[in-house]
Amino acid sequence: MNERDREYSREELKAHILYKLARRRIWGGKHLPIIYVRSGIPQKHLSQLDEIAKELINEGFLIHAPKTREIHISLNPRMRKGIIELIEKYIGKIYW
Repeated sequence: MNERDREYSREELKAHILYKLARRRIWGGKHLPIIYVRSGIPQKHLSQLDEIAKELINEGFLIHAPKTREIHISLNPRMRKGIIELIEKYIGKIYW
């Protein structure tokens, strides 16, 4: 089975979003439009991206920065330990 055809769980997609932001060091005051997190996510899962980002905001992992019409997000520095644990659990590697 091709990696692109594989089904990803919601938790794996959450970890992917957190990992992309962590790699770019988007913590606290820095924020990024959610559209930049889309790369690397298979096409069939893109429709879930905004919903998953809202879940991460509600869980406290992400901070929502209200800008224009797009969703801008950053990692919550107070949840750093939980973010790192989630990334390591579902991605299995980490580059800091």
